[in-house]
Amino acid sequence: MGFRVIRNSARTASEQRYIWSMLEIWKKLPEPRREEVRGLIGSIAATAPEGRALFDVLVRGRPPQVVSAGTGVTLSRVYEMRREFYDRCRI
Repeated sequence: MGFRVIRNSARTASEQRYIWSMLEIWKKLPEPRREEVRGLIGSIAATAPEGRALFDVLVRGRPPQVVSAGTGVTLSRVYEMRREFYDRCRI
């Protein structure tokens, strides 16, 4: 899934692209940075399925519709969590 600007985000399109690019090279990120991302996902997600859904969307690049169907997390919640991640992510 390619980059798409998230509407209603506090971040500019270029900041969002930077965050998306960072997540695209997940395996090359230093472990402390990956832990930081995992911690942010954990603070946003209220349940384990929500955490898995957010991780799948952000890191694995899976479409939100597929993730929603597979985890049972509503599509609106997946979008809400993704927007919150982008807004809160430290650049």
